[in-house]
Amino acid sequence: MATPDLSPTPSGDDGPPVIDERAAMWAASLLVPSRRDDPAAARALRTEIAADVPDLDAAARRWSGLGHGLPPTQARVVGRLGWVRINVSSLRGAFAPLREKMTGNRAVASRVVGVQVGALLGLLSTKVLGQFVLPFGGPGGGDLLVVGPNVLALAERQGDLAVDVRRTVVLHEITHRLQFDGNPWLGDHLRGLVGRYLAEARVDRAAMLDLAPRLPRLVAEVRETGTIEPIIEAVLTEAQARIVAEAQGLMSLLEGHGNTAMFEASTGDLIADPDAVRGLLAERHGDVASKVLALAGMEMKRRQYREGEQFVRGVIELGGVEALNRAFSAAEHLPLGHEVADPAAWLARVRAA
Repeated sequence: MATPDLSPTPSGDDGPPVIDERAAMWAASLLVPSRRDDPAAARALRTEIAADVPDLDAAARRWSGLGHGLPPTQARVVGRLGWVRINVSSLRGAFAPLREKMTGNRAVASRVVGVQVGALLGLLSTKVLGQFVLPFGGPGGGDLLVVGPNVLALAERQGDLAVDVRRTVVLHEITHRLQFDGNPWLGDHLRGLVGRYLAEARVDRAAMLDLAPRLPRLVAEVRETGTIEPIIEAVLTEAQARIVAEAQGLMSLLEGHGNTAMFEASTGDLIADPDAVRGLLAERHGDVASKVLALAGMEMKRRQYREGEQFVRGVIELGGVEALNRAFSAAEHLPLGHEVADPAAWLARVRAA
């Protein structure tokens, strides 16, 4: 591997950026295996996904009742490092609250944040099949991506089942697109949570100097454990933990809704073997939307995915999809953490509002 360029990302008048993107791409490159895909297979994949998306988009809209008036969904096929680069770019605005806290040697702090971001995204880039890029940086920031090398690798392992898996995952991510693009306030709310969380972060000179010598070991632990937690736990504060608890109701709703859509919206001939797909996806570690939130310490546990899906199904059973969509009408209608386990209590509260 060539020696990476770790000179700081060029800064503006305000000094170094919050995320040193060169450091982020360097850290990601350490975790992304080199793979040269067959160009013909890559072209065929792009053609197949372009053909799939209109039907999957229509199915998600029919089932969810969301997305009225939105233009058709489009998906882009990208490579692993391309996926990392897009996500790093999407996080520029989200990390702005850290700027005022980066006292002392801001270039060092910027590199530390960059390595943390790059390590997580590099790790995820080897696993994610599809993603709706959450609009962290501002309205209109969403982008639906399919990571080509991972989908092609899945096809090598799973054969025909991989087509069903790919379609199911894309359907899930289209549902996220309808959630956010169909309800612009939701992106504002998510950005507010992340902003408040990061405003509580500790990135002063002492914290950065304490963390910097441990980075090589922490990156090694990320590679060994398959989780970003070693780096996150090294910088998490108590105030941030309280905000994480507040975010759990939102993330349970988003992921439970997406997971339910994967199978309820795909009735008919879109997914040939949904039971086999469900079994395979159950072995995966959750949706990438919340994995990216691990950058802010908000990664959900597998139990919370199950509870989120149970909440969505419970509300639909009690009041139908129309009742569930009250959750997407205003921030005060989002389920609270304890309501995720009690759909009837949530429904009674929002009906009384």
